Amino acid sequence: MSASGLPDVQDPTVYQWHADLNEADYLTVCYEITATCAGMSAAIAMAMDQSVGTTHIHHYLDAPALAPYCTRVRNVVPLSDMAAATNTNNTGVRAYHLATASYVNTHQSSNVYPSASYRITLSVPLCLLAGKTTQLWNILIGELPRLGFITRFSLVYAPLPPSFGAGPAFGMLGIRKLTQRPNGPLLCRAMRPATGASDTIMANINYDVLTGGFHIVKDDELQAYATFDIFAAHLRAMLAARDAARKATGEPKLYIANLICEPWELNARWELCCTLGVDGVLIAPWIQGFGVVSHLAKQRRMPIFAHNTLGELATRHPDWNVSPAVVNHWLRVLGADIIVTEGDFGDVIPPTPLQREALAACVEPQEPQNDLAAALPVLPVLQGGKNPEGLSRYKALIGSDNFMLIVASWVDNYPAGLIAGAAVFRRAVDESVIST
Repeated sequence: MSASGLPDVQDPTVYQWHADLNEADYLTVCYEITATCAGMSAAIAMAMDQSVGTTHIHHYLDAPALAPYCTRVRNVVPLSDMAAATNTNNTGVRAYHLATASYVNTHQSSNVYPSASYRITLSVPLCLLAGKTTQLWNILIGELPRLGFITRFSLVYAPLPPSFGAGPAFGMLGIRKLTQRPNGPLLCRAMRPATGASDTIMANINYDVLTGGFHIVKDDELQAYATFDIFAAHLRAMLAARDAARKATGEPKLYIANLICEPWELNARWELCCTLGVDGVLIAPWIQGFGVVSHLAKQRRMPIFAHNTLGELATRHPDWNVSPAVVNHWLRVLGADIIVTEGDFGDVIPPTPLQREALAACVEPQEPQNDLAAALPVLPVLQGGKNPEGLSRYKALIGSDNFMLIVASWVDNYPAGLIAGAAVFRRAVDESVIST
């Protein structure tokens, strides 16, 4: 028995990797944590808590039968203090201890080991994920941030097999084909004001910015429609403005509709978007669930814009996060075609290492490279105060002109008016292509 009155870990070997196990049956996942116990104690506790926490109950269960379902510890590497590495002065969240099995060794070692940071690599049985998107969060994170001996937490690596999701149906190249723009950044205006403006006013704004030169307009993520009929009326008004702009300019113009809604509203609204000829839909995976991405993408009907609303609650804080690169990789495998970068991407020179990793997850080839869906690059979005003067910087930081700019404030406040502002921005984009 342990000092806490609980039995010691019953069969610690079933939580450790060995050469007889088949790599193909597991997903390799890496975490960086700060813990108030020894690194191996923390790793075994993490493996226990998110897989088989009890390996023996007399007359009922034994370890050999449960072994295929046990997460395995692959590696534990001490790290320099994560607070120093991330330039933060706080000490992480408060530690605590519970009288449960996964805390046994951590409780014993916390009296001996000072708080320290580790990179922990686990192998998670794919059978625990069952090919389900919801299980990604449930198994790979779940209650790990709740473990009282962990005071800092980051999921830094979790590459999904391509078979896990639908993969992007359109991606960067498909959206370029829809716009008939093989080169140059794509210009998109988000519908501002997000609330309060009538469909008539918004349709007029859309028409003006599209005829001024923008390629795309999109609903704002905050727009909401109380009923299906209100939603349908909005779609028809925005599509009429898009079609009129197509006719006036002779250019393809795209409209991306807001599909952020309640679960019971999703399918009917999606089908209406498809029927009416919407060019893409905006969804909120962090709010609606990442499974919505695959649910829509597998139908291969239109591009999926995965918005980041709520997401930075989980990705932004240096001491408590999921790596943006992990999130972007997951969204890409699941089937997103358009992914939003961090708010200041394009303004930080040079990009931070995390920003570079997040961008690479959007555009770099993925394994296996002979799987088209998995390798298809997606279109990264830059947002937040972007302007024509920054075009060369944005291109240099991304390494190409394959990106979309969400622009509203700059054209809305252009001294000569919105139409003139759109024309100036479009001309700058076209000239940047010529000069490349």
